[in-house]
Amino acid sequence: MSGFVGSLIPGFAFGASVNLSESYATNPSGINNSRTDWITVAGLGLTMNEHSARVSFDANYNGSVDFYANGTQSTQFSNDLQAATTVIVIPDYVNFNAKAFAQPVVVSNLGVVTANGNIGSNGYRNSYGFNGGPDVTFHLGDFATSVTSGNYGAAYFTEPAGTSSFTGIPGVAGPQDTTMRSFSEQLSSGTDFTRLKWTATAILQEMDRPQGLFSEKIGMAHFQFALTRAISLLGTGGYDAVHNTVPLGRDLSGPIGTGGIALTLGEDFQMQFEIGEKYNDLSYQGSLRWNIGPTAVLSGELSDSISTPEGQLLGSLSGLVSTANGGLASSANLFANGTASSLSSFNAQQPGSLSFDQSVSRYQRVTLDYSQDFGREHASVDIYATKQTILTKVFVGQPVNNSWGMNATLSHDISRLMTASVGGGYTKYEELGGHANLYNVNGQLSYTLSPDTSLYFRTDYMIRDSSASLQSLSPFTGNLDDLRVTLGLSHRL
Repeated sequence: MSGFVGSLIPGFAFGASVNLSESYATNPSGINNSRTDWITVAGLGLTMNEHSARVSFDANYNGSVDFYANGTQSTQFSNDLQAATTVIVIPDYVNFNAKAFAQPVVVSNLGVVTANGNIGSNGYRNSYGFNGGPDVTFHLGDFATSVTSGNYGAAYFTEPAGTSSFTGIPGVAGPQDTTMRSFSEQLSSGTDFTRLKWTATAILQEMDRPQGLFSEKIGMAHFQFALTRAISLLGTGGYDAVHNTVPLGRDLSGPIGTGGIALTLGEDFQMQFEIGEKYNDLSYQGSLRWNIGPTAVLSGELSDSISTPEGQLLGSLSGLVSTANGGLASSANLFANGTASSLSSFNAQQPGSLSFDQSVSRYQRVTLDYSQDFGREHASVDIYATKQTILTKVFVGQPVNNSWGMNATLSHDISRLMTASVGGGYTKYEELGGHANLYNVNGQLSYTLSPDTSLYFRTDYMIRDSSASLQSLSPFTGNLDDLRVTLGLSHRL
């Protein structure tokens, strides 16, 4: 077995698969009044796992090329990668952690969009990102533990074939290359403390992009006092210094002061919530995790941070985790037994993400995720909402933007060889002085021809209903719909 506790993959493993599909699309370009087209997609999938006494490495890659028979789009190439590794440099003292992703990202859900997230020029960018660094741990007897961490990350973007340099949406500049650096020192209470737990943290983080340097320096202390085995009081205090090369619309530097409660019911239920002051405003944060069973979980998060759209992408890497069987998934979909939902997948661009408007913004986000695999039944439900307060002085549209919605997928194993699934979702976007409603539904039937080969038939339908103000803003922000019917074949080599 691997030296990493919980791993089910000893040593090295490598896998490969190929897939071929043919789709009919009513709106392949993702804009109103687009011509229909036939799309042939050829893809290659690779997986790699290396688990030894000191190394854990997991990676999934899918590359594809899309050919458009009627020439409505140029031939498109896309890469989809997730990778995570931990190297034990000095046991108990020094670890090195790194994560990476590559995927197409939507420039704006108010612009060029297509059913099932297919790439369309002028609406998507190919993105590549990573972060990594060492963690150095020292134990100060039974009094405290010191963890010193350094991290460097970057996100890069390229334009798909056929993309114009003009986005066509005023106020949406599109994604730009960004680097992030952070350093932190944390002291946490040791076994000398029983009912009172505490941490003291110092953080320096910087985000560098063409518009300048954004930095945040934080010093804070967190306390947790157990009233009973199940109920604890929480308190956080400190100071946050925020600076941007171009002055922001208001002063964000100021004290941090929040308080709340934690509820712990055994190992399978933990909930925390704090409310108070941060960024010179009301702030809240919290988390929920309920392991309903070995293969069912309900998780949630409340977060409050200052970032840019590119920073949001890199920040999402913190939610990428390796499963016990060597897969990669979002931590929200991780089961108590170490595996993940069969319907889960990691996406660096979170549901409900707003446009790449190049503004420094405050993001207040709430998510609730439910995943379950019970025998022949599988389900995944995501509910989310984001409030974006733009802090940059010059921008287009209203200063506060909101998005909220949900996605759900249900799957049933009809037999050992056949599986059926249905899904759908709704998201409302308030942005650029208007709003849009985005609806999508899908269904898929999969049949196993052999242990290594499967055939599937899939239908996706999407419709966007834009407000009058958005329809008048740009030719790309109006009403549209897209229907895609796909027949595909996948074979594991």
